[in-house]
Amino acid sequence: MTAWINLEPWWRFAAALLIGALIGLEREFVQQRSGEQEFGGIRTFALMSLLGAVAAYLTQQFGFLIFLGVYLGLILLLWMSNLASALKGEEEGITTEVAALLVPLLGALMIWDRPAVSAALGVITALILALKPGLHDLARRMSPQDLRATLEFALITAVILPLLPNRGFGPFGVLNPFQIWLLVVFVSGIGFLGYVLMKVFGAHRGIGVTGLLGGLVSSTATTISLASRSKVTEALSRVLLLGILLASSMMYPRVMVEVAVVNPALLGKVALPLGMMLGAGLVFVYQLWRQTRLERKSELAPVKVSNPLRLQAAISFGLIFAVVLVAVRAANEYFGSAGVYVASLLSGLTDVDSITLSAADLAAQGGLEPQVAANAIILATVVNTIAKGVMAVSVGSQRLRVAALRAFGALSVAGLVGGGLTLLLGF
Repeated sequence: MTAWINLEPWWRFAAALLIGALIGLEREFVQQRSGEQEFGGIRTFALMSLLGAVAAYLTQQFGFLIFLGVYLGLILLLWMSNLASALKGEEEGITTEVAALLVPLLGALMIWDRPAVSAALGVITALILALKPGLHDLARRMSPQDLRATLEFALITAVILPLLPNRGFGPFGVLNPFQIWLLVVFVSGIGFLGYVLMKVFGAHRGIGVTGLLGGLVSSTATTISLASRSKVTEALSRVLLLGILLASSMMYPRVMVEVAVVNPALLGKVALPLGMMLGAGLVFVYQLWRQTRLERKSELAPVKVSNPLRLQAAISFGLIFAVVLVAVRAANEYFGSAGVYVASLLSGLTDVDSITLSAADLAAQGGLEPQVAANAIILATVVNTIAKGVMAVSVGSQRLRVAALRAFGALSVAGLVGGGLTLLLGF
C-alpha cells in the first residue's frame, strides 16, 4: 500500500511538464497574436521541460554524461532550426531559443530536489517573456542619465555591499556600514519602483497616477510641483490637490513598510496613528475624486522627478541616515526621550525615512526604548505632513491654499489623536 501511494518521482515529472507548459503557453499566445510561427509552443516547451527532467533522472542512475548528451543534442536541434530559418531569409530574434535552452534546466531542477527554485524561475521566465512590450517601451522612455544612474547604482550595490563590514563602528557603536548601505538600497529601491512605473504608465496621463507614483519617488517633490502649477492653471486647483494628497498619503504605508522590515515588533505601536492619517487622507481623496471627474481628464505635463538611484543621492541619504542615527542615540543617552523627540522633529521637517529607519533600527538593537522610537516616528511623520501642507499653501493658488490647509490640518490632527490613543491603550 505504501509503495502504491508513493508519488516519487511522478509529481516531479508532472511539475516539470506544467512549468514548460506555462512558458510554452506564453510563446504560443504571442505567436497566435502576431501570426508568426516560431520554434515551439505549449507542447514543445512542455516536452522540453520533461526531457530535462527525464535526463536528470537518468543521470542519477547512469552518470552526468546522460544529461550532458541530451542537452547538447537539444542545442544542436535549436541551431539547425535557426539555420533553416536563416536559409529561408527569415529574420527573427533568439528569445524563444534562449527560453528553450532554459526550460530543460528547470525540468532538471525538479529532479535535483530544487522544486521551489524551478517553479520560481519558471514563473519569472514566463513573466519576462510576457512583459516584452512594456520592457521595450521602458527602454525607449529611459534617458541616458537614467541608464547611467541605474547601472552605476547596480554596480555599486552588487560590488560594494558584500565587501562592507557588518559590525558597529563610531560613537556608541551604532554605525554599521553594511546595514546602513543596505537600508539606502532599500529606500532607493522603493523610490525607483515608483520612478519605473511612472516611466511605464506615463504619469502625464492622469493626476491620480501622478500622485500615487510620484508619492513613491518623492512626495515632497510631487507636492511642490503640483502646487506650483495651480498658480498657472488655477481652475485645476482641486484636481492638483487630489494629486498632492495622493502623494502625501503614500508616505504612511511607506513608513509602515520600512518599520516592518527593520523592526516588525514596532509596527503595532505606529500602525494606529499612521493608519488614521492614511484613512483621513483617503477620505479627502475620495471627496476630491467625486468632485473632479471632468477635470481629471485634463492633460498635464509630467511631474519632473529625478532618478532616485543616482549614486550622489544615495550617498547623501546614507550620510544623513548615519548622522541621524548617531544624533538620536546621543540625544537618548544625554537628554533622554526629550532629546530624541527634538531630533525627530528637526529630521521630520525635511525627511521622514532617515528618522524612521534610525529609530526602528536602534530600538531593534536595544539602544532605544520601543515606545520612544514609535513616538519619534509618529512625531516625524506628523511634522513632515505639516511641512508639506505649508509647502502647498506657500506655493499654491488661493483656491488650493484653503482646501490644502483644511486637508493637511485634518491629517496632522489624525496623527496626533492616533498617537494619543496608542499611548492610552498601551499598544
